[in-house]
Amino acid sequence: MEEVLGVVQPDERAPLPVTEDKATTYVLVLARDGLRAETVKHHLAGLRMAQIKAGMAAPEWGIMARLVQLRKGLARLEVKKDRDILCREPVKWPHMRAMQAVWSTEGKKGKMLWAAACMCFFGCLRVGEALTPDGVEFDEKAHLTWEDVQMEGVASPSWIRARIKESKTDRKREGAFVRLPRTDLDVCPVRAVLEFMLVRAPGRGPFFKDLDGMGLTRRDFVKEVKRALVKMGIPEAGISGHSFRIGAATAAAESESTDEEVKALGRWKSKEYKGYIRRQGGDQAVSAKKWTEAIKQEKSN
Repeated sequence: MEEVLGVVQPDERAPLPVTEDKATTYVLVLARDGLRAETVKHHLAGLRMAQIKAGMAAPEWGIMARLVQLRKGLARLEVKKDRDILCREPVKWPHMRAMQAVWSTEGKKGKMLWAAACMCFFGCLRVGEALTPDGVEFDEKAHLTWEDVQMEGVASPSWIRARIKESKTDRKREGAFVRLPRTDLDVCPVRAVLEFMLVRAPGRGPFFKDLDGMGLTRRDFVKEVKRALVKMGIPEAGISGHSFRIGAATAAAESESTDEEVKALGRWKSKEYKGYIRRQGGDQAVSAKKWTEAIKQEKSN
């Protein structure tokens, strides 16, 4: 909390005693960073305990009117968000193969789109983590660049590693690495990314950029995804940028990955990941390995 207040309320950096202004500011920042209501509740409980241990009277959240209304509003938004996610369809293997079939005939642009789809799917990414966010000017300090994508193994790379500099729930902006596995199948993220890197326009800027140097935006990518699906006769209703993350979580769960492995794959820190898994019943490399084994099994059937 001290770190948060130092940015938004420099004159009131000390977290204790917790005033209504401090508590409200803190909850707003937590909500902005994507923390769920249950997690916010735990943070407030920690603040309450810290104040008691400091010999001060326990803060009474229930009489802080603005804080009460804020928490109620966030809870309602959370319910709406969960419903919105449930309305979105996951990207599955037929969707991926349909995109590949269409984009494989479209030259350099097709290679860029296919590499982006594979990175978002196998990396369990929010599309905006790999592409240039809509309405935002590209910033090499925040967005994916050429230098952020590396091969593990030179002669025959077994993994592609991508550095995600910022994400919705990365409050401290520490960044994270995601690893894309080689599958040795028709749908292979390592091959897709390497083939794009061979034709990518040289120079700095977004990793995913066209021949004119313009970054591929989330909005344009989703349009291209829907176009490819329609062309192959697959319904595009319910498909959005989030569909790749939903599909990845579902595929990982169906490959018998543990809950902790699914969470690691998508870098979730709460139970929110369960809302992304459509089918009812660690280490990212372990998840990807099991996932790849499931792909091979699915291919042989």
